[in-house]
Amino acid sequence: MKRASLCALTLLLAAGPARAWRLWGEPSDRKIRPVQELSDARKPAEVLAALTPQFMQTLRGTDLRQAYVLMGDNLTILRRPDQALSTYQLGVSLFPKNVDLLTRQAGLLHDAGLNEQAKPLFLKALQFEPQHFGAHKALAEIEMSLGFPDRAAEHYEIALEVLEKRADVWRDYAEVLLSLGDSKTALLAIERALALEPSSKDLLVLKAFILRVAGDHAGAVNCLDLALAQGAGAGARRAKALWLLEAGRREDAASEAEKVLAEAPGDAAALWVLARGHLAAGRPGKAVEALTLAAGSAKRDSFSLRAATALRAKARELQELRLR
Repeated sequence: MKRASLCALTLLLAAGPARAWRLWGEPSDRKIRPVQELSDARKPAEVLAALTPQFMQTLRGTDLRQAYVLMGDNLTILRRPDQALSTYQLGVSLFPKNVDLLTRQAGLLHDAGLNEQAKPLFLKALQFEPQHFGAHKALAEIEMSLGFPDRAAEHYEIALEVLEKRADVWRDYAEVLLSLGDSKTALLAIERALALEPSSKDLLVLKAFILRVAGDHAGAVNCLDLALAQGAGAGARRAKALWLLEAGRREDAASEAEKVLAEAPGDAAALWVLARGHLAAGRPGKAVEALTLAAGSAKRDSFSLRAATALRAKARELQELRLR
């Protein structure tokens, strides 16, 4: 369970620490409060040292429930997710309607890619707290991974009522909308993300793709230029080369392709762009050379290999005609 820094520490511990009203608004003998204070002070080792089996046996009701939350949270902070999962599972078995425990258990399962097990737990949590933004965000990710972007969009819309200051959530929502073919709303979403992180090269690249789908090819290329100025890598430059070629700007496309090859020698897409430029300029021999390199670097049975091989055959035919 090491995906993406434990998936941003299990959705930031299932969208935040256990809410105060869950603990202090219900009957409590206050035994858990010193441990809560240790957790609030970010002292996970001390929290676990305090939550001994003997101490746990003295707790009841709200205090015992909170003890399982604190133990699981601090095990997660210490990167011990398997133990944290066992703790949350035991807590859920004792308190099956507790949203904090349900979402934390589900979050760890989601981190591990066990979405079929995580989904019903998140849905159960929503039965008790319908607007829980952490559950909605996780369900959006799960539905998208399962191929249901329409369902994912609905969950993102609810999550964003609370997470409106999270650029990453706006970005994910924009990606979902783009997959649904709603480029207009996707553009609004990515603009919200960029308003929060205006220098993000990744957001600028995504905006460029959205603009391209929306038919604004010049705007898309300009947006890639902004991303490249912020340090975007060969992938953004590769896209720019291909888009310039598509627009008939072969010399500009070739220039970008050369820059890609300087960063990623043997890049099949960049070599393809160069070959197309050579063919258009009446240099089939040069095109054959570039396409031979592209075919050699492409993955076996890939589209790139088939395309490079097919175009190389035509380039050779042209080369032979010129030699006759």
